[in-house]
Amino acid sequence: MGNGELERWVAGARLAAARDLITQLAALPAVSRIVVATADPELPRRCADWPVTWDVDPPATPFHFGRRLAGLMAVYPAEAYAYFGAGCAPLLGDDTLAEAFANVTQSAQPLAVTNNALSSDWLVLNCPQAVQSRTDRLGRDNMLGPVLKYEAGIEVRGLPVSAAARADIDTPADVVAFCLYPNLRPHLARYLSQSPPSTFLLERWRSARERLFMPGSRVTLIGRVAASVWVHLEARTRCWTRVFSEERGMAASGRQAAGRVCSLIAAHLQRIGPAAFFAELAEMTDVVFFDTRVALAALGRWPSAGDRYASDALQPEAVSDDFLRELTVAARTATLPVLLGGHSLVTGDLLLLLDSFADEPNAAMAPAFVEEKRQSR
Repeated sequence: MGNGELERWVAGARLAAARDLITQLAALPAVSRIVVATADPELPRRCADWPVTWDVDPPATPFHFGRRLAGLMAVYPAEAYAYFGAGCAPLLGDDTLAEAFANVTQSAQPLAVTNNALSSDWLVLNCPQAVQSRTDRLGRDNMLGPVLKYEAGIEVRGLPVSAAARADIDTPADVVAFCLYPNLRPHLARYLSQSPPSTFLLERWRSARERLFMPGSRVTLIGRVAASVWVHLEARTRCWTRVFSEERGMAASGRQAAGRVCSLIAAHLQRIGPAAFFAELAEMTDVVFFDTRVALAALGRWPSAGDRYASDALQPEAVSDDFLRELTVAARTATLPVLLGGHSLVTGDLLLLLDSFADEPNAAMAPAFVEEKRQSR
């Protein structure tokens, strides 16, 4: 796939996931209206059978998440609201969704429930005024939880860490991870079966997953790695884990926008070059999950979405940015499986791989192995 094809592929997966979510939401008694906000004026015609109200972005108006959300709240007044990104909840269970709405609508105090209190992909809340009075602080949707919690003083409840809570669709890497996951909802499952990734990319991901569950394998995670995800990995596999965790919350905190992202990995990459970097890693690990966005931001580079997507898909020939192309070539030709992606690669995608392999014997043996390591310290 070329850049444009990759972007359309990801957009199609997000749209299929959104259709599944809308089917879930429409079945909830607590939901009185579903509004789909879109920048695509053709989408209401293409999806005319959806049980929703369409609200197309105003033409010639720069998009700002906080102002757009506050504007929707003003047009569609209610005591409680739910915000969902298009591809943010493909695995969210009906019971979890219903419980989130029940907790918020029945609470006498201001309350928000979200998938991640520190970086929200979706959020249910009964305090719209807290959003409407802080629109300028909400440049991105993942800032909703932190701004409400730390600036508005609202109780924000995040879900326990799981693939259902953290996996979403933002990049080609995320789509490939869902391709390996069984029992998807119907629209997303159909889309992925009809539009699979390249054989090379799918096999690279399968190889990486196999190494996760190979007893004694060495796994390296690079980027915005949460401790909670690391715990899941060590509790459910028999691997040795090397973690280089940097700049968690760089987008939600505003550090990325302010140019204040710093990365030891990026500095090392710049010193020795990507080929030597992966050669070094090959001597100490068997598989690498690399959230490249931290390094890009730290180096003052933010290539186009098309370039980033092509890199995630390990297609260096479609990457125009010199550094990212060199990194992608080195990752593709490395002597070990290297996966590239964004934040989800070392959070939701990794959890998806763990769940998709959950019935394997090695996964079942992992807890005893972890206890054995604790006793040997």
